[in-house]
Amino acid sequence: MMRTIQPGTVTQAGPNWSKLGLGTGTLASIGQAASVSEADRIVGTMLDLGMTVIDTADSYASGACEILLGKILRRKGQHFTLVTKAGYRLSNLRGPLRPLNPFIKKAIHRMGRRQLFDPIYLTKCLDHSLSRLRMDRVDTFLLHDPTLEAVSNDHVIQACEDLRKSGKANLTGVSSGDPAVLKAAIACGAFGVIQTPANLKVATALQPLWRECEANQIHVIGNHVFDPACLAVPGMTHEKLMRGSFALLPGNSTILCGSRNPSHLRQTLEWAHDPMDEAEAEHIATEFR
Repeated sequence: MMRTIQPGTVTQAGPNWSKLGLGTGTLASIGQAASVSEADRIVGTMLDLGMTVIDTADSYASGACEILLGKILRRKGQHFTLVTKAGYRLSNLRGPLRPLNPFIKKAIHRMGRRQLFDPIYLTKCLDHSLSRLRMDRVDTFLLHDPTLEAVSNDHVIQACEDLRKSGKANLTGVSSGDPAVLKAAIACGAFGVIQTPANLKVATALQPLWRECEANQIHVIGNHVFDPACLAVPGMTHEKLMRGSFALLPGNSTILCGSRNPSHLRQTLEWAHDPMDEAEAEHIATEFR
């Protein structure tokens, strides 16, 4: 039986990382948002499969994704390892004005004010996320696609450490596909989680950093495994991509899957527990060079 903990509970053992996690990037997006019942069904499937990790961000549907998850997780009354992110500017209007948030966010980004990693702003972002999620803490708080300057800034690093010490986040980390940013984040020694693309197209470039994470006891969360560019290769399948990624990532890593189809989640989890031979995965990865 897989042990679970309350989201954000600070324990000596740390978060309970499942091999497969739910990515929620499109869960509440305009035009393709899941209903409460659909989201409830997916989370219920996660419970059945022993999946503990749910990954979200304040910018996903301008906070609407966190609101949806807050409703579902409160109704379920179960335990998950919850990851959220911040760093992109967004609108946080509430009540009847909330539907305007996605449009205001787009306007802000068009004005060139796309990201902000000011310590005070990051602290407010996490407080807003906790309010939307109806929780007093999360397991992991990540800087969302930070700049190299941000992960090298002592004030930003200290802000992340303060959030961890306050108990609002069990761990802090970085979500990025930039090797230079990831290398700096690993080297600073302040972060416990690194989220990175994990598809076979980027594996050759990023695998050394994954190994550094493993050596430094930094948990790796992989995303974008089913990259369209990978699937466009003749003979490539979802199964090969998932089994290949798990072969190259550290053994205790988590990979995110954004499927809302319960049967797809079940199938993907089977692949996660049956990685291909590492040499075979490395050979496939070289085809993307």
